[in-house]
Amino acid sequence: MKRCRNFVLILSFFCNGWVIAQTVDQVLENFKEEYRKSKNFTADFVETTIHGTNKGTSNGHLSFSKPNLLRQDYFNQEDSSKIVQTIVLDGEYSWSYTPLLNQVNKMTWSNPDRKELLPGIGFSLENLEENYNHRLKDDKLAAEKGFHRLELTPKPHLLAQPGNQTTMHETIELLINSKNWLPVQFGYYSTNTNSNNVSATITLKNIKRDLPLSANLFKFIIPKGAEVIDISPE
Repeated sequence: MKRCRNFVLILSFFCNGWVIAQTVDQVLENFKEEYRKSKNFTADFVETTIHGTNKGTSNGHLSFSKPNLLRQDYFNQEDSSKIVQTIVLDGEYSWSYTPLLNQVNKMTWSNPDRKELLPGIGFSLENLEENYNHRLKDDKLAAEKGFHRLELTPKPHLLAQPGNQTTMHETIELLINSKNWLPVQFGYYSTNTNSNNVSATITLKNIKRDLPLSANLFKFIIPKGAEVIDISPE
């Protein structure tokens, strides 16, 4: 009987720890801690975007190095050996190259010191709790597979735009693997009073981190004869 009671106490201890680990603050802290440990990561991705009634799906490979270096290669849907678009963030500029058009769009990176969760995904880990409300969404299917669905919504001061009468609602979702506390999916959802709804979801596979990535990977060389269009804000 004493042995049984000891077992119950031990089980209760582990179960209580499991419950604590599922709180939104604990999930967020575990995720941030693993992110802080990582220097870089690479992954295959599937990107799904919806703009109004238009839906598009693309796939490719990305490499990300902290704090703000990114390379995304998008593959031809029928032939993955062909790259149809390359996006490079080198810390100073954002470059987008379309081989078919031999055209480059260049834009000044607005804040080179900003530490992104993933450059271009839309938000930073800096002062995350001060800038975003966060909660765990009830997702039984994700939970069964060992994932936590973390929802982030920007606080009012991030959405305030003087002179803009449009009411916007933005949501960011992270699907986090409880085995290593790394994100396997990023989702961005935006709705406003003009019904101009936008969503983008990036699902990551074959994630590898802290590889010896060459610095040249994040340097963009303008292809010979390419038209360069500077779309930097004035």
